[in-house]
Amino acid sequence: MRYLDHEPGGWFLLEQDGVLYLDARYSYSALIDDSALIRLNATELEAHRLGGHDYLSDLATRIHNSAPYVENSRFFARDLYRGDDRARFRKAVADALANHTGRGRARLT
Repeated sequence: MRYLDHEPGGWFLLEQDGVLYLDARYSYSALIDDSALIRLNATELEAHRLGGHDYLSDLATRIHNSAPYVENSRFFARDLYRGDDRARFRKAVADALANHTGRGRARLT
Protein backbone atom coordinates (compact mmCIF):
# COMPACT_ATOMS: atom_id res chain seq x y z
CA MET A 1 0.00 0.00 0.00
CA ARG A 2 1.25 3.48 -0.77
CA TYR A 3 0.30 7.02 0.20
CA LEU A 4 -1.17 9.28 -2.53
CA ASP A 5 -2.75 12.32 -0.87
CA HIS A 6 -4.24 13.61 2.38
CA GLU A 7 -6.18 16.35 4.06
CA PRO A 8 -4.55 17.26 7.40
CA GLY A 9 -6.58 15.82 10.27
CA GLY A 10 -9.22 14.45 7.90
CA TRP A 11 -8.25 11.67 5.53
CA PHE A 12 -5.56 9.78 3.63
CA LEU A 13 -5.83 8.39 0.12
CA LEU A 14 -3.89 5.17 -0.43
CA GLU A 15 -3.43 2.81 -3.33
CA GLN A 16 -2.61 -0.87 -3.56
CA ASP A 17 -2.50 -2.83 -6.81
CA GLY A 18 -4.58 -0.20 -8.59
CA VAL A 19 -7.26 -0.10 -5.87
CA LEU A 20 -7.89 3.21 -4.06
CA TYR A 21 -8.67 3.35 -0.35
CA LEU A 22 -9.79 6.29 1.76
CA ASP A 23 -8.79 6.29 5.42
CA ALA A 24 -11.35 8.79 6.76
CA ARG A 25 -11.12 10.05 10.32
CA TYR A 26 -14.28 10.30 12.43
CA SER A 27 -15.06 11.22 16.00
CA TYR A 28 -17.95 11.46 18.38
CA SER A 29 -17.55 13.64 21.43
CA ALA A 30 -14.56 12.59 23.53
CA LEU A 31 -15.63 8.95 23.35
CA ILE A 32 -14.71 7.94 19.81
CA ASP A 33 -11.75 9.01 17.68
CA ASP A 34 -10.85 6.57 14.92
CA SER A 35 -10.95 6.17 11.16
CA ALA A 36 -12.74 4.02 8.63
CA LEU A 37 -10.92 2.46 5.69
CA ILE A 38 -13.18 2.46 2.66
CA ARG A 39 -12.35 0.90 -0.70
CA LEU A 40 -13.59 3.38 -3.28
CA ASN A 41 -16.34 1.93 -5.47
CA ALA A 42 -16.85 2.73 -9.16
CA THR A 43 -19.11 5.72 -8.47
CA GLU A 44 -16.65 7.16 -5.97
CA LEU A 45 -13.71 6.57 -8.31
CA GLU A 46 -15.44 8.51 -11.07
CA ALA A 47 -16.38 11.32 -8.68
CA HIS A 48 -12.76 11.44 -7.50
CA ARG A 49 -11.56 11.57 -11.09
CA LEU A 50 -13.81 14.58 -11.68
CA GLY A 51 -13.55 16.30 -8.29
CA GLY A 52 -10.14 15.28 -6.98
CA HIS A 53 -9.07 16.39 -3.51
CA ASP A 54 -12.29 18.35 -2.88
CA TYR A 55 -14.43 15.31 -3.63
CA LEU A 56 -12.45 13.21 -1.14
CA SER A 57 -12.89 15.88 1.53
CA ASP A 58 -16.63 15.80 0.90
CA LEU A 59 -16.70 11.99 1.02
CA ALA A 60 -14.72 11.95 4.27
CA THR A 61 -17.22 14.42 5.76
CA ARG A 62 -20.11 12.20 4.67
CA ILE A 63 -18.40 9.19 6.26
CA HIS A 64 -17.90 11.12 9.51
CA ASN A 65 -21.49 12.41 9.52
CA SER A 66 -22.87 8.92 8.89
CA ALA A 67 -21.55 7.71 12.28
CA PRO A 68 -19.65 4.80 10.68
CA TYR A 69 -19.24 3.14 14.09
CA VAL A 70 -22.95 2.20 14.20
CA GLU A 71 -24.37 -0.70 12.22
CA ASN A 72 -27.02 1.32 10.40
CA SER A 73 -24.41 3.64 8.85
CA ARG A 74 -24.03 2.96 5.13
CA PHE A 75 -20.26 2.93 5.68
CA PHE A 76 -20.19 0.52 8.65
CA ALA A 77 -20.17 -2.66 6.54
CA ARG A 78 -17.67 -1.12 4.08
CA ASP A 79 -15.14 -0.28 6.79
CA LEU A 80 -12.23 -2.66 6.20
CA TYR A 81 -10.98 -1.98 9.73
CA ARG A 82 -14.03 -3.97 10.93
CA GLY A 83 -13.47 -7.07 8.81
CA ASP A 84 -11.46 -10.22 9.33
CA ASP A 85 -8.39 -8.59 7.75
CA ARG A 86 -8.52 -5.50 10.00
CA ALA A 87 -5.06 -6.05 11.52
CA ARG A 88 -3.50 -6.49 8.08
CA PHE A 89 -5.17 -3.33 6.77
CA ARG A 90 -4.21 -1.26 9.83
CA LYS A 91 -0.59 -2.37 9.47
CA ALA A 92 -0.53 -1.71 5.72
CA VAL A 93 -1.90 1.82 6.22
CA ALA A 94 0.46 2.55 9.12
CA ASP A 95 3.42 1.31 7.08
CA ALA A 96 2.41 3.41 4.06
CA LEU A 97 2.12 6.53 6.20
CA ALA A 98 5.40 5.83 7.97
CA ASN A 99 7.12 5.31 4.63
CA HIS A 100 5.67 8.56 3.32
CA THR A 101 6.87 10.69 6.22
CA GLY A 102 10.00 8.76 7.08
CA ARG A 103 8.96 8.78 10.73
CA GLY A 104 5.23 8.15 10.64
CA ARG A 105 4.18 11.72 11.47
CA ALA A 106 1.60 11.99 8.67
CA ARG A 107 -1.35 11.47 11.02
CA LEU A 108 -0.37 14.57 12.96
CA THR A 109 -0.36 16.95 10.01
